[in-house]
Amino acid sequence: MTRKKISLLLTTFLFSTIALAQSPDTVFIRQDHNFDDTLIYAIDTIVFESGMRKQILIGTTILPGTHNQMGAREYGLYLNKVTKSDCQGDPYEKWIPDKINFITNTDTSMTVDINITNNCCYEFLCDISVDSTGTLNLIYYGYGTYCSCNCCFGLTFHFAKEKSPDYSDIKAVMINENRKTIKQAKK
Repeated sequence: MTRKKISLLLTTFLFSTIALAQSPDTVFIRQDHNFDDTLIYAIDTIVFESGMRKQILIGTTILPGTHNQMGAREYGLYLNKVTKSDCQGDPYEKWIPDKINFITNTDTSMTVDINITNNCCYEFLCDISVDSTGTLNLIYYGYGTYCSCNCCFGLTFHFAKEKSPDYSDIKAVMINENRKTIKQAKK
């Protein structure tokens, strides 16, 4: 090989290494610490130390990989997704207790639909746990902008199930450890 070809090969290798190196993500961050309607946006670049640390939580979402979720895997249960409905009804209505609307349980999946009342400007961070009696606990934490109204929201927890004779079945479901919300999980 000639010196020119070696130089070209090394240059190509260096540029491809740089191109494949960690690329930063640009995000817009909204800061709304003001008490008026002014929205302040800042542009920031986020560089992660490794791919294992890329955790950005936005809106209503699952808290990823918690100890609670690892414990639920002993029941063959994997929380895949949580969806939130918009505010249902009058945003100044009275506080309605949390309620499980329905549980759909098959061999490969489970869906639990609930209604909750919380601040009308909130999003929700969601988690699950299972206690020693086989009761699935749906956990949500409201966060975000605090407004002077409450809304009834729908949250739907979507699960994948792995069937194995080693796994116990979920017997009941409750919301935020509130025993008044327990509903039996039928097959």
